[in-house]
Formats: sequence, C-alpha cells, structure tokens
Amino acid sequence: MVRARSIALSLVALLVLSLLPFAGRAAAVSTTIVISQLYGGGGNSAAPFSNDYVELFNRSNALVDLTGWSLQYASATGTGNFGSATNLITPLSGSLSPGQYLLVQEASGGATGAPLPGPFLTDATPINMSATGGKVALVNTATPLGCNGGSTPCTPAALATIVDLIGYDGANFFEGAGPAPTLSNTTAAFRAGSGCTDTDSNAADFIAGAPAPRTLLTPVFICGSDAAPSVAAVSPASGAAGVAVDANVTVTFSEPVNVATGWFSISCAASGGHSATQSGGPMSFTLDPDANFASGEQCTVTLFATSVSDQDTNDPPDNMAANFSWSFTTVTPSVPIHDIQGAAHVSPKNGQTVSNVQGIVTAKRSNGFYMQDPNPDSDPATSEGIFVFTSSSPTTVSVGDAVTVSGKVQEFRPGGASSGNLTTTELSGPTIAVVSRGNPLPPPIVVGTGGRVPPSTVIEDDASGDVETSGTFDPASDGLDFWESLEGMLVQLNDAIAVGPTNAFGETPVVGDGGANASLRTARGGLLLRPNDGNPERIVADDSIVAMPKLNVGDGYSGPLVGVIDYNFGNFFLEVTSTTSRIDRGQQRETTAAPRLAQLAIATFNVQ
Repeated sequence: MVRARSIALSLVALLVLSLLPFAGRAAAVSTTIVISQLYGGGGNSAAPFSNDYVELFNRSNALVDLTGWSLQYASATGTGNFGSATNLITPLSGSLSPGQYLLVQEASGGATGAPLPGPFLTDATPINMSATGGKVALVNTATPLGCNGGSTPCTPAALATIVDLIGYDGANFFEGAGPAPTLSNTTAAFRAGSGCTDTDSNAADFIAGAPAPRTLLTPVFICGSDAAPSVAAVSPASGAAGVAVDANVTVTFSEPVNVATGWFSISCAASGGHSATQSGGPMSFTLDPDANFASGEQCTVTLFATSVSDQDTNDPPDNMAANFSWSFTTVTPSVPIHDIQGAAHVSPKNGQTVSNVQGIVTAKRSNGFYMQDPNPDSDPATSEGIFVFTSSSPTTVSVGDAVTVSGKVQEFRPGGASSGNLTTTELSGPTIAVVSRGNPLPPPIVVGTGGRVPPSTVIEDDASGDVETSGTFDPASDGLDFWESLEGMLVQLNDAIAVGPTNAFGETPVVGDGGANASLRTARGGLLLRPNDGNPERIVADDSIVAMPKLNVGDGYSGPLVGVIDYNFGNFFLEVTSTTSRIDRGQQRETTAAPRLAQLAIATFNVQ
C-alpha cells in the first residue's frame, strides 16, 4: 500500500520534489486490494509459464468493486510514464470478495512455458513487463498517471489515486526503504502472508520464488486467521515427462517456512533413493540431487508435514496439514540414428516411435531436413544420417543446429508400392527441440580415393527377389548396399566428372576421382553398360537444394561435390549442398560425312 511516509524515490527525484510542495506525498486511498504476486518472465527462455501476470488480493473484510481501476506499468528507470500507451495499462473490472485472488494475464515473451491457470482477466493490448526490474501501480482510475516517480515525479493528485505500488530490482520508485527483489524468467515476487502482509515497504513485504499464480478458484484466505503452510508450486510439475536426468527439484510454499532435517525424500524406480543439497528458502527451495536420475524412470518426491512449519507466530496451525507427494518421469534414452538405420535397407525400428534422436542439421528441403549424428559408431554399414519429414518448410531449424527429434520411423517409397523403387528411412510427425545453434557440420565422408571406394561392377549379387527382404547386406561388394549405408549422410566426391549430360530436371550422372575408380569408360567419357557391370559407382548429382551448372559428358566441377545421399526414380542421388561451377572439357558433337549412294549411316548411343 502507498502511504504518505512510504514512497521512496531516487536521489534525483527527491531533489526535484523538494521544489514542488507535497509532490512526494501519497495519501493511502485504500486498505483493501494489494498486488500479491508479479511475474514478468512469461514465455522467455526456461519460463514455467507462457505469459506475464499480476495477481491481486483482497486483504480486507469487504467486497471491493474494481470497475474503472487499472494496472499501469513503467520501466525500472526509464523516462516513459505509467500507462502512457495502451500496452502499458490494463483496465480492471469485476468485484473481489474478502480473501480472494484475481489473476491478470499480461503479454508473452515467447512460446516457452505452460498456459496460465484460469480463470484470469485478459487485456487486448497486454503489458510486456520486464522479467528482472520494473514498476507496477494499482490505480483506482483508468486515467494514465502521467508520471514515472523518477524523471517525471508524480503529482499529489496522481499519488492519491495509487492504491498499491511495487518497484522491483533497480526501480527508482517503490514503497518504503527499498524495492522488491530482482526477478528472473523463473522467479516471481510474492507478497508475504499469502498477500496479507503490508508494511508499505516493497523490500520487506516481497520475496522472490518460483511462480505460483493464484486465481478466483484458489481457496479464500482471510487475513488475521492462520492457514497451514501448503505447497504452492513444484518443478518438475506433477506428471511431467521428459525431465532431464540432471534436473533440480524446486518447491515453493504458500508462505515462509522453516524446514527440519529429513523434510523431503526423493525415490526413483530404477536409481532408488536420492539425497540432495538444499538451497534457497524461506519460501522457495531448490533441491540438487547428489546423483543423476536414470533415463526413463518415474521419480516421486515426498514432503513430510511434521518437518515443515510456518514462520509466523499465529499458531496453530503451524505445520503442513498432510504430507505432499508428486511424481515425474525422466527423459527416455536417446535412440542413435545408426540404430534406426541399421545394417539393412529397411529400418529395424520401422513403425516404432523413437525419442530424443540427436543430430546436427546438415541440409534443408521444402518438406523436411537432414540431420546427422556427429558421434558415429564404428560400423560403416550403418548410416549416421536421416531425413526428418516435416511436410512443410522446416522454418524452426537451420543448418548447423543441434537438435533432438522424437517421431515415428517410417519407410518412404517414391512413386508408391508399385513403382519398384527402394525406400528411404525417415522420421515422421516429429517433435523437434533445438539444443544449440551454429555448430560445425560433421565432416563429409569421402566417396572414392582416400575414403570409401564404391563397388565398380556389382549392384546386387546375393538377394533372391526383393533386395529389401533377402540377401546379405554387403556394402563392400554390392552397390545398392554401399549407397544405402550412406543414406542421409554428408558425403564428398572429389574431381567429380559427368558421365552423362545434365537432363531437363537438373540431374547429372557423375563418378568421382576423375573416373579413376570407375569400370570400363567409353571413348567420349561415359560408362559402358555391360551384362555383368551395372556401374554402381555412378551417382546422380541433383540441384534440389542448390543451383547446379549444366554439364556435358566429360565436364567437371570447380571443386568437390558435397551433399547428402538420397534415393529417387531408381537411382541414388547426391543432393548437393555447396555451390560449384562447370569446368568445360570441350566435348564436341561427333560428325561424319554425309552418306553417298549405296552407303548406310549408323549411329550408336549409351542407353544408361
């Protein structure tokens, strides 16, 4: 509450006010409604709730009509005035009974956090409060105050309309000797005594704790009576899933409490009991377990009523009414990409839902993105890359992002079941979390000299019928298996040379190393298709991700071809990710003399 003796101003403001009669004085116009909780980190990083909020409380014994009142905001030390724009003032309405709380939802700083519990009052132009420091005034009119208490002092008339005021962190306008504590994305300011305490000192009346908004549905608390301390908020939340194995546990009580040794227990299904280092208090406590939880286990925290007592002298009650317990589940183990791909054409996890698949985004397409595990296993037969099917442009990720993805493993067959095409393994219906940005990409696998040399004659020699369901997966000998083992991975072809012209779709058949590891070449630079040689070393360089030059047979590129391995239209594709230009090797059209009488002209061409 604002009283004549209790508004503290900055030194500069005091000097200004000394020149203005009564400018620093504010009459107490109400002993009823107070700001009982304030939170400005809604939606920000690590925020537990998606919106800022102000909580009001009726500490009187009479019904109070809030119609025509307002909440007005100003920055901690800036020159802007309270309520000077529509997004700095929230009109209030309705009535508040004795002991009732009213939650006022304000702006959101992002998509992080859970929705606020209802019901709450909303504002079409909500206030975007600072998470750390600012000033909020509860005013008994909807007229902007026209001051900020600092660079623009409030007139006696304006001060007379302020019902309650909170300045937090380094604010230059507050009640009493100092502002309320500095807040954060994970802490709110709480008025002590469940909202009843009002000594006209922000520093004395407020403490910081984990946000725990109360609403009209919260049990009524009548000031002057005492209620047993209770748990107002916990983190991880009850029923939460995907909790980090190294997570801390936080508990916020309804009022300042004393805790005795052994006031909590943490018990988990797999890792057993956990001791923890305690910090914080007297209202919000953090428990840092001395050992990590196990992955995919349920843990239960119990608070013992006999070991938690309030700090006030209005007793009984003194202790919590009953023990309090809640449970959460830790994150399921990460499934590596190589376990999803397996040493096979079809994933051993096809149709299963997998969680927390980790990788670096290596390339983006119009309907998804490729990612690759930067920590490969030792088996060259299992690919470390995979395509994440998002169905539309993946705007939430960028190349170089470290991500975790949960989704369903599926095999996509281009052209459908009757096409005869092989499938590609992908994750569908993904839930994507960006862990970090700007990471270096995994180094590409060199295909050819100095790396993995593809088979040069055999496409598949040990399958009986369907290559996806029979035969031995043998990347060292079979071309289909070789390229499958690199599906979705970044690869590099050095000195790639065109063995066919670029077609109308921007696709160019190439081999690496200038053709040194290719089988029989034609005189003009192509590959000769023979009964025992399907040319498995050949791959199609595609321009779906970056623009590519058009090449003729024998032409090359100005640098290595780097891209990800995909499959389409009966061929493995190199989806090139780095631009390069054409090196024209001067291939000219063959010509011959026009046939004379009694002569026959014959032409041949490679049917690949």
